[in-house]
Amino acid sequence: MPVMDEFREEREALKHGTLKQKMSYFFCYYKWHVIVIIAVIAFAVSLIYQMVTQKDNAFFAVLVNSLELESTEEYVQKYAEYAGIDTDTYAITIDTDLHINPDPTSYDESTMASTQKIMVYVAAGEIDILAGGEDILNSYAYNETFYDLREFLTPEQIAKYEPYFYYMDLAVAEAREEMLASDPDYTALPGYPDPRNPEAMEKPVPVGIYLENASGLKEHYYFTDENPVLAVTVNTPHPEAASKYIDYIFQQ
Repeated sequence: MPVMDEFREEREALKHGTLKQKMSYFFCYYKWHVIVIIAVIAFAVSLIYQMVTQKDNAFFAVLVNSLELESTEEYVQKYAEYAGIDTDTYAITIDTDLHINPDPTSYDESTMASTQKIMVYVAAGEIDILAGGEDILNSYAYNETFYDLREFLTPEQIAKYEPYFYYMDLAVAEAREEMLASDPDYTALPGYPDPRNPEAMEKPVPVGIYLENASGLKEHYYFTDENPVLAVTVNTPHPEAASKYIDYIFQQ
């Protein structure tokens, strides 16, 4: 019997079949269609829900090579109260998932992914604070990623945090940029000077704050690199929140 005739006979028989028979027939022939449709609807609903419920960031910090010592929910909530941020309306994000090997000769997959992620964050103007070991911060500082703290902090904050300033030498940054433009030989680039010794620099610029006395931060986060430094990105979208965060973590 031709297939189409057999199909017509089955359809005709089902007209007089039981509900169970009809359902069995439907799922036999249309099961995968139903599964695909349900999956598409579920994905669409999930995407719309995330778009509708996602909060805009009121503050965004990236702590490279850091570990949470305990749940940060209370820490974030206390900072929100200190900074006057309504967490029902806005989000506070502290990203500790980025890991970069400070050894430039060991460029692993995690380092590559984290470096690219930071580049995207910075280019998009999403990061307010970037913190990590001084060896990691060097590469960003010498690419004009951070604020000159003399132009960002208040006179009172400068007086308070100046003993902990991390400096970069603008003259070295200019020399490195010029050499890269003419001959991109990384081995010939001038090295980074001691960030704690501005007297030995030609054009010292304070762009970071060492965190050894940031007790408000150290209680909740541990940096695996030595000499962690905090810096404010030059295109921070929330400068007031970034300024208040610095005061918050240096509270005694």
